[in-house]
Amino acid sequence: MSRIPVLLFALLLVSILGTFGFAFAEPCLMVYPQGPSIYHYSSAEEYVVGPGEPGYDAAFDRGGQVLLDVNDGSVPLEIYQAPGLVGFELDEDQQGWFFTGTTMTLIVDGWSNQPTTYSNITVVFDALAASCAPNITVNGQPVTPVGSGRSIFVIGDLQVQTPTANGNNYSDTVSMVLDWSACAQIDIWAFADENSDGIRQGQECKTAFSKNTTVPVEAGSWGGLKALFEN
Repeated sequence: MSRIPVLLFALLLVSILGTFGFAFAEPCLMVYPQGPSIYHYSSAEEYVVGPGEPGYDAAFDRGGQVLLDVNDGSVPLEIYQAPGLVGFELDEDQQGWFFTGTTMTLIVDGWSNQPTTYSNITVVFDALAASCAPNITVNGQPVTPVGSGRSIFVIGDLQVQTPTANGNNYSDTVSMVLDWSACAQIDIWAFADENSDGIRQGQECKTAFSKNTTVPVEAGSWGGLKALFEN
């Protein structure tokens, strides 16, 4: 085979794979509680600074620290969307908003850098242990279990077009009353299930972690959060 046909074949393959990837890259949305939460961050993505350190801005101080992006030192504004954000904790295993309680107002946020519409938004609830089957209701309606400790709730479409206060971004949200029991912890995330197959095709989502303080749990780092809510 000559070099030109080989090159053309390679370009065609890249084009096909690229089209396939874009067609099935379903965007994630942020999920966080209305109430107090601590954001667990990875050292590969963020770092924290205190008063007097480069990048510190008192307007973004939560618990004596400001969270910054490791790439450019900017404040990751999307993480600050959680209205009850009270602090940060380094956690190389799980990143997201950690909080306690089994009844709360949960917010699904369609944060975007341009106006967009997310279709067929699916909220996923994963029990800490796959063998645990939590009892979950959203706005008083039972959530559908799909096996292995997972349940899903479809909330429909969300049009994101409202500029944020900091500019250059857009955010619109959907709020729901979540009530759950019978397990130690549930991990909550959401994505736009554009092909309606119930399976996320795309990047990892930012997650909310809700702990049931009445059930013992070994996994996860809850030190700072537990101390905060017990004081």
